[in-house]
Amino acid sequence: MKNISERQKDILSIITSLDISPTMYENAVAKYKAIAGFLNDCGIEADMYPQGSFAFGTVVRPNTKNSTANYDLDFICQVKGSKIDYSPSELRNKIEEALSSSGTYGGKLTVCNECFTIEYADINGVGFSIDIVPATEESSETKARLIAKSLSPELIGTTIAIPKHNGDHSYRWITNNPKGFRTWFDSINKVFLAASRANYRSRLFEQNRHFYASVEEIPSDLERSALQRVIQILKYHRDVYYAKFDDGDDIKPISAIINTVVARIATQFTPSCSVFELLEFVLGEFDIYAHQQKLTTKDFALQYGNRSVFSRPNGKWYISNPANPEDNLADKWNFNGKIPSTFFRWVTAAKDDLLTALQQEDDQQFRASLENGFGSTAVSSILGKKYCGVVTPKPIVAQTAAKPYRSL
Repeated sequence: MKNISERQKDILSIITSLDISPTMYENAVAKYKAIAGFLNDCGIEADMYPQGSFAFGTVVRPNTKNSTANYDLDFICQVKGSKIDYSPSELRNKIEEALSSSGTYGGKLTVCNECFTIEYADINGVGFSIDIVPATEESSETKARLIAKSLSPELIGTTIAIPKHNGDHSYRWITNNPKGFRTWFDSINKVFLAASRANYRSRLFEQNRHFYASVEEIPSDLERSALQRVIQILKYHRDVYYAKFDDGDDIKPISAIINTVVARIATQFTPSCSVFELLEFVLGEFDIYAHQQKLTTKDFALQYGNRSVFSRPNGKWYISNPANPEDNLADKWNFNGKIPSTFFRWVTAAKDDLLTALQQEDDQQFRASLENGFGSTAVSSILGKKYCGVVTPKPIVAQTAAKPYRSL
């Protein structure tokens, strides 16, 4: 007989195992603060801060094609001044020269088009890299333009300029606002965190008594709400699903889209929900938005009401960046029709593997859905042979076995 509650706990156990551990979190924080200190000693006044999954608390171990992959942690290195003080290449060169000259960082440094990557050694078989994205403050003119367009002008003050590779050994400035994005996300997530904080921190403390002397010592950045867990589940399922395509890395939805649309949908749901209640609601909304592939904006609104997390005005997909009104997160969807069509097929697969599978009467079929959704390595590492339905027979010891074996 199926035990849905137990199955849900097992899925959460898999995702929890792919999250960053308290030990690695503390290590990563120490490492990026050390880099900031080193740059300051070199005369580069800079503020280093996390962006992406490390900032949102939605880290999952990447690259399902390689079960030993390290964590990729993204950080902004915002140098004092603004883009009127540097050219994009000058800003990059300033940071690259300092890191390359270091006995500590030079040998670990990889120079990429969009960032500088520093690889750190494994701890207990798991390592991580820090991607450093150079940045400086955006111009006051650009900020004023964004404020005039924004529905959340209070977020625009932290807007930065980042060097963007042109493909011809040169760079141009692009506008970004990871601090504003995090402020927006945190404003939604805080009510979900509040609903589960006490129980979650208590469980985390029990699991890490060797690391923390009290519950109060646990950093708030290690807390996980139902919203954050849903994003982690969907991100990892996405990685597994798109790894099956030759062009999967090119067509899979970027994490910023998942963070944005899930958080926006979550505002319509009760914060005291369980992870799977919210997951079901989010995927149900995704299913509704899939009808935008065939319906006009007017017909969609007539049938499904005023839903605008995804929109398609004039036949063009649009997902607004909450911290940058000039950024359409779905811009690539309008140049490659395979991207949106595959996205909504992925949504169907996620519902099958994460929700419908919970109702399977047969344990082996549930296990097959788990492995289809999360990969056999991730599932086996936490659940072993659970739900496999085949019990390996114990070897028979002739000396102690009952007849007829003892007489052989």
